[in-house]
Amino acid sequence: MTAVEERVWTMGDYVDESPVVLRDNLARFEELTDPLMGLCGDRMPRRIRLVASGSSYNACQCAHPFMSACLPCVDVRVVTPHRFSYYEREVDPDELLLVVTQSGLSTNALAALDAIRAQGARAVCLTGDVEADAREHADLMVDWGAGVELVGYVTKGVSTLALFLMMFACRLGGRLDRLPELGRAVDVLDAVRASTYPFFERHEKALTSMRLSYSVAADGARGVALESALKVGETVHVPSPAYEVEEFIHGPNLQLTPGYTLFFYDAPDATRERTRLIYRAAREVSDAAFLLTSAGACDEAPEWLASDANVLVAPELPSPELAAFAYLPFVQLVSHLASSALGSSKQHPLLKRFKAIAAAKTDSFVNYDGDD
Repeated sequence: MTAVEERVWTMGDYVDESPVVLRDNLARFEELTDPLMGLCGDRMPRRIRLVASGSSYNACQCAHPFMSACLPCVDVRVVTPHRFSYYEREVDPDELLLVVTQSGLSTNALAALDAIRAQGARAVCLTGDVEADAREHADLMVDWGAGVELVGYVTKGVSTLALFLMMFACRLGGRLDRLPELGRAVDVLDAVRASTYPFFERHEKALTSMRLSYSVAADGARGVALESALKVGETVHVPSPAYEVEEFIHGPNLQLTPGYTLFFYDAPDATRERTRLIYRAAREVSDAAFLLTSAGACDEAPEWLASDANVLVAPELPSPELAAFAYLPFVQLVSHLASSALGSSKQHPLLKRFKAIAAAKTDSFVNYDGDD
């Protein structure tokens, strides 16, 4: 066995690999999106419903603003498998219904596929593994180009899923002119990845002292705030909700103390000034409030923004709809670096009992994290 084969990959390794895979996927966007284009044929669906949970749900939310911009006459929705199976299971013949599971082993996704088949409709599964158990429940397995990711706290799969959905929207909506924007967004994503390492080093004390964490954004960056909350919660193991920026100041902010950690994500659209203002207010309470913004959003910015060490400024985004996608490495690396330093990603031993009663994956699931 070679040294390469013996290497154990981490979350950080997959984050570092993501830009290379994303650029490769952009180069073969037709090959990757052909199956879905074939499903649509010569008709435009009235609705696209993405059925996903966890990080896949968040990836869909990251893609949602750009998809909606490319498909203005299509109702693009993201729902959880549980909501679909129990409350919204009726399949509309004019919709494109896609069940998403990176592992192909999520029990709720398999149940959603079964619910679709039970109605005599075609069950389509977007996945990172076309040979997984979902193939027994789906009529069509579509690989979105995630590649191999042997860490349960997925990162590369989130970024590649968001890109896949946006490439598909470009093609379906006849907006191939927007594909270069996706390439530039990958460049911003790569820059965010590189700058997060020194940012974490500068704030290591604060970011390894999290006890309660809020992730806050306007709807334009909702997907990255959701993934921020999920990743911090599942790796650092602290309470970690996500809030829409205005809802944050209508109740949740009343809990704030200097011990809270807050992550603000600034979509460079009409909401950015309000997001900045609320971030500044949070800084009056906690020194561990952080803002991720873009260079374009800093045009004519007040002096405090440029001089605030808690602000990470990404390169200018090609469009506001791509903020959540481009900011993903920040949340992925902060959670990875903090949890690695703390050794906090291991679960409590009693979680084994929990999973024995209510499992999220099929028996085929292999935990490569060394944590049962």
